[in-house]
Amino acid sequence: MTTITAAALKAAIRRYDAGHRPFRYTQPRAWYLITPRGSAYPLKYIFALAIGVKPSKFNTSDAIREVPKHGYEIRREQKSAETDFNRRVLASLQDPKARAARLARAPKLPKRALREVIVFDRNPDVVAEVLYKAKGRCEVCKRPAPFAKRLDGTPYLEVHHKVQLAHGGEDTVANALALCPNCHRRAHHG
Repeated sequence: MTTITAAALKAAIRRYDAGHRPFRYTQPRAWYLITPRGSAYPLKYIFALAIGVKPSKFNTSDAIREVPKHGYEIRREQKSAETDFNRRVLASLQDPKARAARLARAPKLPKRALREVIVFDRNPDVVAEVLYKAKGRCEVCKRPAPFAKRLDGTPYLEVHHKVQLAHGGEDTVANALALCPNCHRRAHHG
């Protein structure tokens, strides 16, 4: 059984916010630590940073038991529609014959679904400043924006948060980059 202090948890959150990731970091799986201010952090990685061991060296149940003792909420991630869809695509790629049979009988129009989501009310000045500083070039690959926006003719770049807002990142110029769509996708999925 692993125990932890409130100070160690706070230090781990600060390290995570500063960009430190424990060992072989992958995208968080299921459980999140929620701070009193509502910021979400991947539970297993915060706990690993706090106790200084690899995530594979302890059970998530240790973190689930210990973290709430220090004023943090623990929440299980709901399976997102996008994640579920991507898993179904991967499964479909594995069996071309079954896929062909399903395609032959599939409806031409997709079903509709109503979803309720929480979004961040981002600061437009942060976005404007990041885009202005980038001068139309991706801050990762250094190439010009791939096209101009139809709306106003400005270079199309996407503002990416280095520490995601959902993981407690700040909506600041220091925590943001202007990226081309390819580099932005790579930052999240590569």
